Amino acid sequence: MKRIVKTMLKAIWRLTSPIRRPLVTRLDAHISAVVSGTVNARILPEILRPMAIALARLERIEASIASADRTASVVAEEIDLVLNGVSREVYRLQVQVETLQRLVGREIREAHNGLSLVDESEDEAPARRAPTPERSRVG
Repeated sequence: MKRIVKTMLKAIWRLTSPIRRPLVTRLDAHISAVVSGTVNARILPEILRPMAIALARLERIEASIASADRTASVVAEEIDLVLNGVSREVYRLQVQVETLQRLVGREIREAHNGLSLVDESEDEAPARRAPTPERSRVG
């Protein structure tokens, strides 16, 4: 008996589908409109305030990042200028050191009379000790 009732209800259900489908579609549209209206009326204002705050914070963060980027580019340009100046100064000092080494080497070759690298002036001459022929004895 249960099987017969079940078969009859399935047949009736299939026969009512042309009427049932438009009704279900309208009911679904009505429920969607009600839910959408409720969300828009109650939940959306609660979400919009925090979203506006978050947007303002995001804009401040973007502004600070842009400022940091500008500062970093300025610092990079300054460092580049400083390093260029330092490299030029190092090159200039290397040239001076090489020139002084050549001059010192030339003066040592020309002055075969001791360890002095500079010419003696009148003030320095008496302060220089005469070489002693004796060697110091230890122990």
